[in-house]
Amino acid sequence: MKCPKCNKTIPDNSSLCPFCQERFVAERRASQDTGRFSAIDPSKDSYDFDLQYTLTFKDSGEIRQAIADMDLGLGKERSGDFLKKSRNPEPTEKRPERRQRSITEMEEAAQRAALRRERRNQGKKTILSRSSGTEGMSRSDREKAAALRRARARHTRSDQQVKKNRRFIFGTCVAVLVVALIIGTINLFAGMMNGDVVYPTIYTKSNQLYLVYDKKPQQISTNLIYAPVSLENADAVSSSSKSKLEDPKVYKAETPTEKQLVNVSDDGLYTYFMENMDMNSGLGDLIYYKNDSRRSRTLVSISVYYKKVFSQDGQSVLFLRNTDENGNHGELCYWRPSMKEPISVAQDICAGNFVFSQNAQKALYIKNFNPTVNTGDLCIRDFGKDASSESKMVDEKVAFVFGTTPGSDTYFYAKDYDTKTGTYNLYSSKNGESPILRAEKAFLAPILLTKSEALYAYSNYSNNYQTISYIDLETGNIGVMEEQITQVVKLRNDEKAIIYTRTYAETGKTDYYLLAAGENAPQKVANAVVNPKDSSPDKAQFDVSADFSRVAYISGYDEENGRGVLMTMSIVNGYVGTEKRISDEAYGCDVSADGAVVRYASNYNMHSNTVSLASYANSNTTILAEEVCIGAFTYDAAGEIMVFATEVQSTPVNTGNIKTVTTKGKIRNIENGVNSYGLKKDGNILLLKRESAGENPSGKLYFSNAKGNKIKLMDDGVSSVLFY
Repeated sequence: MKCPKCNKTIPDNSSLCPFCQERFVAERRASQDTGRFSAIDPSKDSYDFDLQYTLTFKDSGEIRQAIADMDLGLGKERSGDFLKKSRNPEPTEKRPERRQRSITEMEEAAQRAALRRERRNQGKKTILSRSSGTEGMSRSDREKAAALRRARARHTRSDQQVKKNRRFIFGTCVAVLVVALIIGTINLFAGMMNGDVVYPTIYTKSNQLYLVYDKKPQQISTNLIYAPVSLENADAVSSSSKSKLEDPKVYKAETPTEKQLVNVSDDGLYTYFMENMDMNSGLGDLIYYKNDSRRSRTLVSISVYYKKVFSQDGQSVLFLRNTDENGNHGELCYWRPSMKEPISVAQDICAGNFVFSQNAQKALYIKNFNPTVNTGDLCIRDFGKDASSESKMVDEKVAFVFGTTPGSDTYFYAKDYDTKTGTYNLYSSKNGESPILRAEKAFLAPILLTKSEALYAYSNYSNNYQTISYIDLETGNIGVMEEQITQVVKLRNDEKAIIYTRTYAETGKTDYYLLAAGENAPQKVANAVVNPKDSSPDKAQFDVSADFSRVAYISGYDEENGRGVLMTMSIVNGYVGTEKRISDEAYGCDVSADGAVVRYASNYNMHSNTVSLASYANSNTTILAEEVCIGAFTYDAAGEIMVFATEVQSTPVNTGNIKTVTTKGKIRNIENGVNSYGLKKDGNILLLKRESAGENPSGKLYFSNAKGNKIKLMDDGVSSVLFY
């Protein structure tokens, strides 16, 4: 705007002309909407005015100078000094809080800016109203002072400042490193929690053993089997009626299989395997291998019996060496990867008579075992840091040892075993205290929990039925849950509920019940389920999700025609919902781990040996694939895909086309002419294509993703796959 008296340009909204000192009433202009984002809080009254004032001055230097003048020494320091002070703060008096500028102060700042602009146009130096240290000096003196300032050496940092900055930089680097490590650890554990774990593939090439662990194939043994199974031992297989429980405590003469020679930890990191194996005596050399290290092969011991016991983490092992052909009268040894030699625990120990505590720090075993009366002395050996090298006896006349609860200081074992009925009395002992009788006339082994100091125990066995009780060791309570059950078939993932069966000998049919710990009111979840003679996984007649949120079962299965009625129901907060009938021609069923999807096979064709695959999710049934070969389809645990074979040919060797299908019915062709396949835990698919038939067939082993678009050759000359 212009002054009405001298007609010179003055700042907007001014009421005093800085040139002629004429006062007048200024016109107020409305604030402008710039459309720009500003960090200034728009709720403050000064927002519009400050923004308008900033836009009035085009020169940034004038803006900074004007604001500095307005703050009267109370505003922000200039950028250079402010940065220096922030790095090396000095104690100062508390700065008064920023106050809102008045209209008068803003007008005075505008007048000073106008004067500076006018004098600059006239070639004169602006003199600030604030003291700058040069008032009263002549022009020549001011120029000399300016020259001296320019000639002065640049400011150098002191040694103390340098050290402070170095410490700051070093601390910053350490902080960055720590953060990176934390992030990497979080990503690692997150990957493991999401199931992103690498599992090895272990296979044979003739009599050689190979391992693939996220790398190229590694030969880990040159002589897997020293002596194959003789014809005399090949037929040592026992058979019994499915409707009657078999005593798992009775020793059975068995011969090992190739798959029993390999043991891999649950996390996929460690492998124990046997080599130079005599399949008739069950003895061979025990080898330890760390899967992610090519130089970790360790010979643990020679002449080891193939039935071993591993700790929960998969590292420590208990084994027998120098046993007879039945696995008896051997030397019990303990070994973990940090040891050079195994520890000899005891002599004259039988297979099946030793276990680990849950913390893997103790070994429980029975010595002086008499197989005629089925008793011996229960001993314990502690392998902790400060533990004694001697074993301690817990109790005598012990028939079987079962293990410990998570605290690993309470031991459970069987006494008073009746060889005629197969029943025993369950006892517990804790750190040298007197043994306590927990259950009488039990038949099956108790279920020791891993998440609480408790267990499910059987008792009162009679006519194929027994009582199930929940024993809480912390409170000492023993709660009888149900008096007539056949056996517990499923433990919920939180270990707070079970599903048990009641099988009727006269019909051979089974009912399934859900029962929570501490309760005695069971809920039936399946009715009239028939156990087929062929108990293959793809012919399962009952399944339930890990969290017991959904059940699926086939009622009244017709063995001859391969079909029954498929039912499903949801379980919410422990309460069973209404059953829903899905199919009348179900062959086998599966429930995903989270209970979201029920998948099943149906429409069995006995002439072509094929079935159809279908799924039930969100109250919708979808046919996924047809003409699928029976015994050649696999469900994944997550409920996302199924792998199956079609167009199976039997000449000259069995071959088929391998495909996958999603729960939405999208089919992908993986590979044709495949002899066998396997679905790995990580979702990849192994494909074996044999090149020859005969006694020692071999072929090429491929691996592929579930989509079939990344098929790669793993190795050739492969005989069989033992672990994947």
